[in-house]
Order: sequence, then structure tokens, then C-alpha cells
Amino acid sequence: SVDPAAVGELRAAAGGAGFGGVDVLLTCAWPRGFYLKLDPSSLPADLLPDKDLPEVGLEEVAELAVKLRPRYHFCGGEGAFWQRPPYRLDARSHACRMVGLSRVQEDKKQTWLKAFGMVPQAALGGAVPAQPEGTTDCPYPYAALAAGGGGGGGERRGERAAKRQREEWVTDGRGWIAEQCWFCTSSTQFESHLVTSVGDEAYLTIAKGPLVPHHSLLVPVAHKSSSLDLSAAEAAEVRSYISAVRRCFAARGEALLTFERYLGGSSNRAQFEHMHLQLVPLPHDAANGAREAFEREGASRGVRFELLAAGTHLSDALPTAEPFFAVELPSGETLLHKLATNQRRHPLQFGREVIAQLIGKPERSDWKRCLPQEQPGGPPLGELERELASSFQEAFAPFAPTFD
Repeated sequence: SVDPAAVGELRAAAGGAGFGGVDVLLTCAWPRGFYLKLDPSSLPADLLPDKDLPEVGLEEVAELAVKLRPRYHFCGGEGAFWQRPPYRLDARSHACRMVGLSRVQEDKKQTWLKAFGMVPQAALGGAVPAQPEGTTDCPYPYAALAAGGGGGGGERRGERAAKRQREEWVTDGRGWIAEQCWFCTSSTQFESHLVTSVGDEAYLTIAKGPLVPHHSLLVPVAHKSSSLDLSAAEAAEVRSYISAVRRCFAARGEALLTFERYLGGSSNRAQFEHMHLQLVPLPHDAANGAREAFEREGASRGVRFELLAAGTHLSDALPTAEPFFAVELPSGETLLHKLATNQRRHPLQFGREVIAQLIGKPERSDWKRCLPQEQPGGPPLGELERELASSFQEAFAPFAPTFD
């Protein structure tokens, strides 16, 4: 356990003006999730062999490791030596080296004393040491908050999100799913650099290969298959985010269109479904033709819609969960298609394909063709995607919701 008062003091210090990080962080406990963002095959077989790695360490220590931005983080509570490859919070920060130390002289084969040479930050004159080769992304989900990904309440808002006990971060009866899901924050597949805002129950992220600038996804933190599975608190936060994004787009002269697909079923693939609501900004002339475009393209593929009045919840039309495709139009009306009514297999990229046709760019139906293009000698894909996320964050900041 940790001393809440001490943690609070460190959070406050990290939030001070001009804070650039610390040289050394010493903790007893290891940070939870220290092994994430690494190739599992690179982990030594004898690394804490008697323990389940997702259960090792504390969330509070992982949070502090992000907020305090140490260059070295030494921890000894597990009584084992292991040095993690360096990690970064973002492309412009210094790297952090996390080192677990063995108990003093308990095992002569285990390292308990570590020598290192370092020029203190105070003597660097503002220069940032280069990130060494092999540096990984930050393994902790709080990295998005440190990079400005918190909600509209600034630092206090970020702290609230970071303290939340995330369901799949702590335990998950389907841990094998959470580890491989693209949207679970504890997953090695999770791309935290795309995250633009983090709430208590949900987060916003730039779409991978966006259809248009600021195309985003709204995702519940917990692994839920569809919006029909959301708790009351989750549903309320999702609605708050949608309202905020709608205002953000309106300020840019654009309308918001959202769509969600739930395949359901009993296959292994269905178990991996983690709800994500697509949020797409459209110019008003395209938005006005959205209903006709979806109905026309749907009719050619056996995708037939029923129209739900504005304000109607999906749960009202689907009292029992079943596979569906739903589009909320800029008017607030919803086009609902029940997959069981179509004998053909539902086209996986149907939503993207219709919108790409609607905006006159059919080639953008393929998300891979919408990835930022790397140039010889230029920044890597991850940094280009960070720039897209930063652009949305800047536009969204005045509208980002806060939650009491």
C-alpha cells in the first residue's frame, strides 16, 4: 500500500509550473504494468516466476512514474533484479529506465546494488538527453494524461481519471481477451499515443487511418461489447462526450455523424468486440445527404433500416441485445439495421464505405490507405499520428466535458 497523503503531495508537486521531471524515483513497490509495450518473448523466463505479472505492483506507483517523469526509477519490493528497456512519455521527453533490485545480499546471483552515471537535470540547462536505441512507448495508461490527454478540467481532471480502478487493468476473468484487444488499456495492442481525452468511464481516441481530419472513436474503458451493455454511469459519460464533440464540430462548421457496429454471436472473434463509437465530422452539404446515402447503399446490400425518432435510445428498440448496425444522423434520428434481417454477411466496412462515397473520396473506405504517409528522413508513423491527436486535442479542449 502507499501513503495517500504522500502521493497527494507528489501529485501536487508534479502539477507545479515549470515542473520538468525528477532525476531519480525510489519506490518499494513496482509499477503495475511495467512489462507492457514489450514483446512477450523478450521477457526472461525467470522474471518473478511465482507471480502473475498483471497482478504485480501498484497502480499508484505507475501513475507517479508518469507524473513525476523520472529518468531512473528504482524499486525493490519484489526482491528480484530486472532492468526494463527505457520508455518514453512522448517523442520530445527524456527516457525513463525502470530497474528492479534484489534484496540486499540475500542472493549473490541477484543484483541489489546498481551504479550509474548521470548529469542532473539542473545542470543540463534545459537540454533533453537523447532517447537511446530500443526505447519503447510508455507501458502505463496514464501516459495519455501526462501528454495532455485528460478531460477538460485540466490537471485535476487528469488525476481523477488516473485514480480510477479500471476493471480490466486490475483483474479480468477474460484476461486473455483484454491482453489482445486493441481498445483495452492493459493490452499490448493498445496505442496510447492516439488517445486524446480520458474520462472516468470512457476515452476518446483519433481513429486509426481517419476518414477525415478529427475522425474519432469513443470507447468505454471497461471491455463492453456494445452500447447496449453500458452501465448507467458509462452511458451518461458517453452522452456527455458526444455532446461535447458535437459542439466542437459545430464550431468548425461541421455536423456530427456517429455509427456503431455490433456483430455479436458466439465466435471467438465476437468475444473480442470492444465497443467503439465512430464520430465523424461532415460538411453540412454531405450531412444533409447522409440518410439517403445509407439507405440507398444499404438497399443494394440487403441492409434495410428502420428510422428511430431523435432521442430514442437503442435499448428501447432492442430490449434484448442482438447484432446491429446503427447510424445517428446529424438530425438526431437513428437508422437501425438488425443484422438478423439480412441473409448476407454484413459488410465490415459498411459505415466507412458509405461515408467515403458521400464525401466523394471512395478510396478512403480503406483505413490503411488513410494512414499518415511517412517520408524518407521524416518522422515515423507514430509521431505523425501524435500530431493528428494533438490537432484534435487543441480543437476539442474548449468543449471537453468535466465530470463531478
